[in-house]
Amino acid sequence: MIFLLTACDFSKNSDVKLLKNAKCEANLPCTFSNGVKVWLSEKNLSPETPFTIFSDLPANIQIEDAKLKGITMYMGYIPQFFKKHNDLWQSNTMVGICSEKNMLWDLELIVKNSTTSQIDTLNYYFYVTY
Repeated sequence: MIFLLTACDFSKNSDVKLLKNAKCEANLPCTFSNGVKVWLSEKNLSPETPFTIFSDLPANIQIEDAKLKGITMYMGYIPQFFKKHNDLWQSNTMVGICSEKNMLWDLELIVKNSTTSQIDTLNYYFYVTY
């Protein structure tokens, strides 16, 4: 009997093609059209090293759901739990290591406008390298 266990799998997604259509540049602070701002505690991230994702939300916007998903490799989803500290929302997190040395991740942030009930899915991309 042979068992094969893998921690990650390469995705067929092209980071170059994906980032070309992204709203913001990977790893840099981003302000989306609905006023939501997202940024990282550090510009350069390493796997298995804690980091923080920050968000500044307009008063009428609330986070409905948040998760990290691998783009250039498949490592499942990592739920994100944002907590309010002063006027900012924060999620303390980290990602695992993979044989892919330059991993592209997507923070999928689902937000709801409490005034209009509009729900938006925001995608914030960042690289984790080693």
